[in-house]
This record gives sequence, C-alpha cells and structure tokens, in this order.
Amino acid sequence: MNFNTGKIVEYSRKIVYTTTLEVSTMSPSNRSTVLSLVLSTLLVSGSLRAQAPQAPLGPIPEAWTQAFKQVRFDPPPPSLTRNSHYWVSNEERQDLFREPILNKGGILIGLGTDQVYLFAGWARPEIVVPLDFDQAVVDLHAAYRVFFLASPTPEDLLRWFDTRKEKEALKLLEGSFSDDKERQAVMKAYTLGRKFIRNRLNRVKNSYGRINIPTFLTDQAQYDFIVNLIKTGRVFPVRGDLTQASTVRDVAQAAKVTGLPVRVLYLSNAEQYFDYLPDFVQNMMSLPFDGQSVVIRTLGMKTAWAPDGLYEYISQSGENFRLWLQSPRTKSVWKMTPFRTVDKKTGASVIDVPPPPPPPPKDEKPKKK
Repeated sequence: MNFNTGKIVEYSRKIVYTTTLEVSTMSPSNRSTVLSLVLSTLLVSGSLRAQAPQAPLGPIPEAWTQAFKQVRFDPPPPSLTRNSHYWVSNEERQDLFREPILNKGGILIGLGTDQVYLFAGWARPEIVVPLDFDQAVVDLHAAYRVFFLASPTPEDLLRWFDTRKEKEALKLLEGSFSDDKERQAVMKAYTLGRKFIRNRLNRVKNSYGRINIPTFLTDQAQYDFIVNLIKTGRVFPVRGDLTQASTVRDVAQAAKVTGLPVRVLYLSNAEQYFDYLPDFVQNMMSLPFDGQSVVIRTLGMKTAWAPDGLYEYISQSGENFRLWLQSPRTKSVWKMTPFRTVDKKTGASVIDVPPPPPPPPKDEKPKKK
C-alpha cells in the first residue's frame, strides 16, 4: 500500500481543527471515538515524518578522508574521570534529545560510546565523529565497527556481546586488525566492556521500545543507515580532549573541508568538570555551526524534575552557545544553566536566551596626589 505523507499530515491537521471546534458538542461515545482517531492519525503522520525515505549515502571524496586522517590526537589525560573507563552511557533519558536533533544531517560530534550510534540513528548525519579523551573508548568504537559490519540486523549486533558469543567475537576481532598493538587494544576494550555493553544495549532496546521510540536497536532502517555510514567511510573515532588545543580544532578544519556544518554536538556531562578556559572556548568557536545546529548536554544536577533522578537534559542552538561563549560572564556551564527553561513534566531543558549584558566598568578611583 502506498501512502502520501503530505496528504496524511494535511488530513491530520484538518481533523485536529475540526475536533477542537466540535468535540465539546459531541456525545461521550462519539467524543471518545474522534479523540482516538486524532491520536492515531497524529502518531502515523509523525512516524512517517521521522522515517522519511533517504537515498543511501555513497563513499566520501578522498579529500574528506584525508582531512579527517590528519586530525591530531590530544595527549591522553593524566587520569580518567573517577578512574574509570566509561564503556557505556549511564544517561537513561536520552530520548529527550530525539526531537531537537531529528534528521539534522550534517556532521555529528559526540562524546562516549553507544549513545553516539543512538543519536546517529535519529539525526541521520553525513559524518560521525565519536570523540573521547580515553583511548580505550576509541578502541571500543573500532570493535563496534567490526561488529556492525558483520551484523545484518540489530539482533545480530546484540549477540556479539552475549557470553555465548564471546570466543567467536574475539576471534572475529583478532582477524580484523593487521597492527598487533591495535588488535590487542581493541580485544581488551571488548573483553572489559562486554557485559556492561550487553546490559546497556538491552536496556536501551527495551526501555525505549516500551514508550514506542524507535532506535537503531529496534528500527532496521536506522540500523542500516548506521552500517552504511561505516561502510562508506563516514565514521571517524578520535581521541580528543575538549580542553586541549589540537583535536577539536583539527576536526573543525576537516569539517570545513567537507563543506558540511556541525549540526549536532553532544557534550554529555563533561562541562561540569572544567571551567571555560581559552582553549575550550576557541575549540567550540572553531566548529562550523549554522542556523540548524544544536548542542546537547547533560548535567548531574539531581533536581526534583531530573527525569532519571540524576541528570538534566539540556539543548541549545549552536548560535546561542556561541553568544554565551563570547560573553565575559560565561566562565563555565554553570553560568548558563540558571537561564534555562525547564519543562518540569518531561525534565527536558533548553537554553534559548542571550547572555545578560556585561556589568558596567567600575569607576576608577582618583589617584592620590
């Protein structure tokens, strides 16, 4: 059966308009029927909008590949946050970022592991740059690459993290890397992270499935999109530190070679661990944002409305972020958060106001004679 998406959306709007005017005059039974129809129609039209067909992306130009290959890695940090490798995300309501990033395209830059693929399925970028200062996380992305390419379906991907497939998975990884040092690092990352990854991916699959939010673990189209990104050489994991002077700026330069804007920048909760010093500000200002770019972040604020009891989920346009970075008041992310607008029903927040003007200069005291 063929659906005309435009017609369905048009009809859904008409139904909503008619219902708004007339539902109050209907009998209870008719009112229930019409409201059910409205809900069903809106769900269908919204689903079709989110899953609009897109031609598969082809291989990228060689100049793009070379630009990303020239990205320098920042030095590894002297210590890891809480002395831990973050094999998986612990942010349980990343679905709150789905609407702000939906079908953004362009380039996606994101910290962490599994959440980068979650966001890629929703945002449908042309380039993905997983970025983390922990080399073990970069090694894990190399393992993900192997497993994605070896797995026709999301179910096949999940099986690689099952205990019964561990030996087979290690054998697959062993034969996938010519450099012995890289091979050993990737196998170690998989071995240490496997149980956490299995639990996390199953939790994402089940929890978002219960609230009817499609992900790359339940939606074959999203999954195929991510596999195609990898097949066509569009995923570039890098070791980078947001506060250092090389990696982010080199990624920005590579992005400019492609001519694509950075449409999604995911910072997780990294900003709560540092002030906005000049290197960080210059890194962020170097990124080629446009009018559709969005920055998404979490902050461990544990407010009463934090949807998972741990984090707030905050979105901000790239242009607005730039305005705040240029303000002398913005010494850290905590200078922006008081200006967020919070939806206390969902726990989602947005920063969409400009920074306040700088304080007037203090009058100089007259010099003593």
